[in-house]
Amino acid sequence: MLQLRYRRAWIGSIWLMVLFVVVTSLVSQPGLVSPAGTDKIEHFVAYFTLTVLGSAVVTTAKLPWVAARAMCLGLAMEAAQALLTDTRIADWADVLANTTGILTAWWLIRGRAGWALTVETWLAGLRRH
Repeated sequence: MLQLRYRRAWIGSIWLMVLFVVVTSLVSQPGLVSPAGTDKIEHFVAYFTLTVLGSAVVTTAKLPWVAARAMCLGLAMEAAQALLTDTRIADWADVLANTTGILTAWWLIRGRAGWALTVETWLAGLRRH
């Protein structure tokens, strides 16, 4: 991991996103009706965001591990929906949407992993002025 001044905040934001994904994946949402297929967009955005946040604190060499961990979370959530809930349904299309979000983030971030260091440097420059 990178040496970051606000490391705890960065890691905290990643864990908050993980918590968001877990809760929204497993909690029953009675009465929630959304247009067909929009849940796939939600899956894409959630796992895209998780991968982008994870890429903030690692070097480019560690980016595959970020993607792999996000994939494992997605698979675990689908398994948990099938095994631990009566109100949620595991769906391979959700896995595909998760994977697409992860791979899109990876493709966009490649070569720019560790971007939290850039943000911190920029913020430090703003404080000096």
